[in-house]
Amino acid sequence: MKKYWIIFLNRLSIRLSYKFNLLAGMFNNVIAIILSVFTWQAIFASSGQDEIGYFSQTQMMVYIILVNFSMVLFSGEGIVRLGQQVRTGKLTMHLLRPYSYLFYNFAELLGGKSLEFLVYLLVIAFGVFRGFSPSYAVLLTLLLIVNVAMFFLFVSLLGNLGFWLIQMWPMRSIFNAAYTLLGGLLFPLNLLPKGFYHLLMLNPFALVGYHYTRALQFQMDEREIVWLIIVAIGWSFIFYVAYQLSYRLGLKKYEGMGA
Repeated sequence: MKKYWIIFLNRLSIRLSYKFNLLAGMFNNVIAIILSVFTWQAIFASSGQDEIGYFSQTQMMVYIILVNFSMVLFSGEGIVRLGQQVRTGKLTMHLLRPYSYLFYNFAELLGGKSLEFLVYLLVIAFGVFRGFSPSYAVLLTLLLIVNVAMFFLFVSLLGNLGFWLIQMWPMRSIFNAAYTLLGGLLFPLNLLPKGFYHLLMLNPFALVGYHYTRALQFQMDEREIVWLIIVAIGWSFIFYVAYQLSYRLGLKKYEGMGA
């Protein structure tokens, strides 16, 4: 565990060292959120309704802010990493070192996303002062942890395509588009027709986006959160098994030199 702790601290130190990149990234995210907020304000103004999809205008604004922030923590930036290392032959360096490549990347993720993770914990802490029960806050925290692990395994599984695909950057764009639509970033998923909603409601993007945001807004009870935790654990198991199988197949194809 010590080696992964060192990896975590190194990544966190690098993140804090490049303050301009940190601030620039935050600025871009804020601009995107502001545009979404203005869009929904215009929708409410033109509709003349006080509620849309059981969301008041205030609730919708809070939802849009929180759900779009989720894309900062649950991002697809790791998709292209393995493909780059396969093409350059740098994966060999990791294979020769005494650690798990999967756990190495997880430690790097936690170090690089510590600030975003802290923001979520602060939102939960704020919710306790606004009426969350201690048990509800604990379940929210547990769901956050499980979601982070589940989404990491999901991204890692997609990243294994780098063993077979020459260029992985198109996958990043496809991933972001899928997240925007299936995670509820453009609109709450319950605005979809019921058939589509029930089909898509438990997809990985919805768990970390739409559902977790609703839970933060206290629009779920504890039983629903427990169910989401079970679903996220189920997805994690599926992604982990699929990751291990695809990783082993990919290593058989890997030649250990740059392309």
